[in-house]
Amino acid sequence: MAVRVADLHAPLGRRARARSRRLQPEAVAPFVVVLPGYERFVFGLRGGSFARLAVKRFPNGELHVEVPAQLEGRRCILVGSISPPAGNLERFTVAAHTLARAGAQQVTALLPYLAYARQDRAPRSESLGLAWVGELLEASGVDEVVTVDVHSDLASEVLGLALTSLSPAGVIATALRQALRPEATVVAPDEGAIDRCSAVARAAGVAEPIVWVRKERTSAGIEHHGLVGSPGKRALVIDDILDTGDTLVSCCRALRDFGVQEIGVVATHGLFTGDHWRALLTECVQVWITDTVLSPRRPPQAHVVSIAPLLAPLLDESGDRGGSDARDRNPQIR
Repeated sequence: MAVRVADLHAPLGRRARARSRRLQPEAVAPFVVVLPGYERFVFGLRGGSFARLAVKRFPNGELHVEVPAQLEGRRCILVGSISPPAGNLERFTVAAHTLARAGAQQVTALLPYLAYARQDRAPRSESLGLAWVGELLEASGVDEVVTVDVHSDLASEVLGLALTSLSPAGVIATALRQALRPEATVVAPDEGAIDRCSAVARAAGVAEPIVWVRKERTSAGIEHHGLVGSPGKRALVIDDILDTGDTLVSCCRALRDFGVQEIGVVATHGLFTGDHWRALLTECVQVWITDTVLSPRRPPQAHVVSIAPLLAPLLDESGDRGGSDARDRNPQIR
């Protein structure tokens, strides 16, 4: 998927520019700070070197954070989530603000699932969630955002911050090696998912063309109207988000109507909202998700793929961002 992302050489935000004038350190690994509950993302970090950050509340409910003192001039990566419930966004922004106050030269928000990314367009009379989040993050001292499999090309422009989206194609293809046997057809549930599916197919060495399904949003919900291409008896549907499941359930039913006998579903971000997604458990043989989100509502039979190997190069990289482009250093960056 061709995502508009900022080059990692891009100019820093206004706070980072002010901090970088104070001190330009020698190239060192970034200082990685992890909010509670997100340690799984740093298990691939060489030497296991990271700091857990506790966000506490005073008796009156106000938040309080204390970070390590040795941050002056360091590049920091803050790992966590801004997804609902609202407390996550509060904790993340107060932690980022504290890192900036402590003298961090640059603060990178590592948000494996970028919440609000689907709110990337709206009339002026309605809220624009992704722009709102971007302004909150920047006001809290964040200079750039790194995420996994961002929803659309508009994200970088609307967010208003330097944005890098890491493609999970490699880790997904490895996990699906058995499911992506030569006779399996890779299917995109709509035209927008074609590039994402192609990336997984290339990583897995699957040469068959991608099949995609024409989708329409109606007042009654998601409807699919015919397939572009001819799937075989086994199909693997790949999308970025499994939320209510409307798109994926409709796609699977369209494939059943076409005569596909075995269907698997892969989603990078498994939200599992509501109950309609449960229809997938009767339509599909298997479901795969990554651990960008670990919803307590996920079905026990869902296979969970770790993204820690994908994030490890970012967490271990040198502090010197000159020289090669990020895509040269890490082919998973798209």
